[in-house]
Amino acid sequence: MCTICSLTIEFAVEHPLTLAVAVATRQAIDDGLLPEAPAEEKDMAQSRHEAVVLLTFLQQRLEQVLSASRLLALPNFFVLMIESRTWGYFHPTLSGFDVRATPSSPRIEPDETGERDAIVVISQAAADEIAKGRLPFAQGQESGVVFVDAPDASAAAIRSAFMTAYPVGQFSEFVCTEVA
Repeated sequence: MCTICSLTIEFAVEHPLTLAVAVATRQAIDDGLLPEAPAEEKDMAQSRHEAVVLLTFLQQRLEQVLSASRLLALPNFFVLMIESRTWGYFHPTLSGFDVRATPSSPRIEPDETGERDAIVVISQAAADEIAKGRLPFAQGQESGVVFVDAPDASAAAIRSAFMTAYPVGQFSEFVCTEVA
């Protein structure tokens, strides 16, 4: 499901790094890097709603922190929240990310020309901690709870943007306070 583009698009696409990010998330919880999930059972609709909220916070933070030229330099990219299999699509424009974008299904494997889409694979637990300013993006990558799967230049631009938006240490403005 694409959330950022204001459409409900069901992508029947699984990413091969989903399991690795899930295992890293469990390890991060066991190590105390991420909080234990509440014991309450969530249905898929509630989990997707929470993913939409988190994706929106991530989008808004990138728009707030990056200059227009730096935002435009980003490639189009997808974000996959692994628990709910919720996809977000980020298409940069001069005025921020295009909320009316209509993406095709993500290309995980290179096509005949070698092109594939840039994808950030992340657990919702990690995205929540990143959005709240408690987990720097770089530390999320190091621990494996977030992975940028993209061609080299695209991956570097995406990593740099997220590390700028979610640096080491706390930041005070525009921190996601709660997921409804």
